[in-house]
Amino acid sequence: MENWQELKIIKDFYQIEEDGSMPEGSRILLDATDLATFEPGEDIVTYGASADDGMYIILEGRTKVLGPKGALISEQESGDVVGELALIKDGTRKATVRAATKVTCAHLSKPVFEGLAQSNTKVYGAFLELLYTKTTKIVVERERMKSELEIAAKIQSGYLPKSFGKFNKMPDVHIAARMKPAKEVGGDFYDVFQIDEDRLCFLIADVSGKGVPASLFMTVAKTHIKNYMSLDMPLAEMAERVNNQLNEDNDEELFVTVFICVLDVKNHTLSFVNGGHNKPCISRAGGAFEMMDCKVDFVFGMMEDMPYREQKTTLMPGDKFYLYTDGVTEAFNDKEELFGDDRLVETLNRHMDIAGEPDRLLDTMYEELHTFANGADQSDDITMVYLVR
Repeated sequence: MENWQELKIIKDFYQIEEDGSMPEGSRILLDATDLATFEPGEDIVTYGASADDGMYIILEGRTKVLGPKGALISEQESGDVVGELALIKDGTRKATVRAATKVTCAHLSKPVFEGLAQSNTKVYGAFLELLYTKTTKIVVERERMKSELEIAAKIQSGYLPKSFGKFNKMPDVHIAARMKPAKEVGGDFYDVFQIDEDRLCFLIADVSGKGVPASLFMTVAKTHIKNYMSLDMPLAEMAERVNNQLNEDNDEELFVTVFICVLDVKNHTLSFVNGGHNKPCISRAGGAFEMMDCKVDFVFGMMEDMPYREQKTTLMPGDKFYLYTDGVTEAFNDKEELFGDDRLVETLNRHMDIAGEPDRLLDTMYEELHTFANGADQSDDITMVYLVR
């Protein structure tokens, strides 16, 4: 790589001014820095290995940071620094950094650094100053990102309906919903709205991925669904159109599983489309909950012109209908056990005494998941929609 010392990454790290001036210690360090190239799959540093190879500044390419057992911790790209503390601390590598693409780095070894620091006291001070500046920038950037994520979370929360009073005025309708994201912002969503005086639309969905990209895709998907539903077209046609819309310009290759329902309170018909989502649980006439037998079509956003089927069942007064995302059934506890389908059905049936009260039941289900987790981190968004007739 020619003229790599002119890259902004290098200028920022070594505090090179626009006129080329820089602290003497930084100049000595830069002159001792060389280039290192790694092919895809090659380790830049390896967990448990000696840290004598020192520090790497990624100039081009992308890496994966892996834990002791090979689990992915994070990814790094141009501008990130690997192992800078190895220059001033003894010990071994605490993680593996592996090239995901071809990676070019600026490299400074520990023996070279120590030799320079012993011969010129300004070198050690300059390096500490570089670390301080880098750390300060990271803290400022993290605070900025935290603030932006908090704002995004508030916007997302405000985008989901919280009050269901007007829907509960419909004949034999009592509905509630909850969403608890695993991160500040999530990819799960739900919606509830009336199509006309006799028909209520309610849905639940789960976008692949997490964080801001999933949240943005969620907003687009939710908007398309509601817009097409307002045109009062058949559910199968609505699903096909929304799927095609989500396929356009989907560079991130995100997709969404979705279960969309329309309840006609006049004739007690529940029409629905299942786009790759978990099967709901249903209790009829006060009986036990069980997984509803229904067909599963393709997710939205992965492939254009997919066919979808409008399915129908009855939902009579006294029936109960529970929708959820896989954050429920795929919740882990501290023993790495899954909550699972069977436990979900058993838990719902164990609380039949409050099954007629949507808010109480949903709060209880979240408490059950919290108790089951026993301190394990929430790994996925957890969303539920519950309707009682």
